[in-house]
Amino acid sequence: MEATFYTYCAWAGGVLIVLQVGLQLFGIFDGDADINTDVDTDGLGDTDGHGDLFFGILSFKALTAFTAFFGLTGLSLMDGDTTRAARISISIGVGFISMLIIAWLMRGLHRLGSDGSVNVQRALGRAGTVYLRIPGAGSGRGKVTMELGGRTMELEAFTDESEIATGERVSVVAVDDGGVVKVARA
Repeated sequence: MEATFYTYCAWAGGVLIVLQVGLQLFGIFDGDADINTDVDTDGLGDTDGHGDLFFGILSFKALTAFTAFFGLTGLSLMDGDTTRAARISISIGVGFISMLIIAWLMRGLHRLGSDGSVNVQRALGRAGTVYLRIPGAGSGRGKVTMELGGRTMELEAFTDESEIATGERVSVVAVDDGGVVKVARA
């Protein structure tokens, strides 16, 4: 009876792991079906990655790994001279360790991802160069280039000062809701 239980756990966990990997390879299972408790604490739309520890570990992948390794460990200990309590304890321990390892690996893989978007609000206070002249007194818009988020960005800009010619250095003094920057000579 005990061996049957371990066998079912090993098969169920193993089959689910193979299905997850196969579905991810074909793009059917996105791999983000885990419980996410991260909170946006600074209001910038990003999360700080400080979700609840328990729910950070608890995921479908981690539970699948626990089940598979629990069953495999239990089966491997059946032929030895360990007691039932020792087999169960060791199997739970190995399953829990495998769950922690999978959670750690998934967290590491998740940190590698990037959506590639740049928050224009972070341009505030940064210097740039006028790319297309900026008409004076807010009468029109031009363009500035600046490094933002690790890449060179071209942003629409206006100024309350007199006209700013192409090639002049400017500093961003404000950003409106549409992502247009207000600049002043640097």
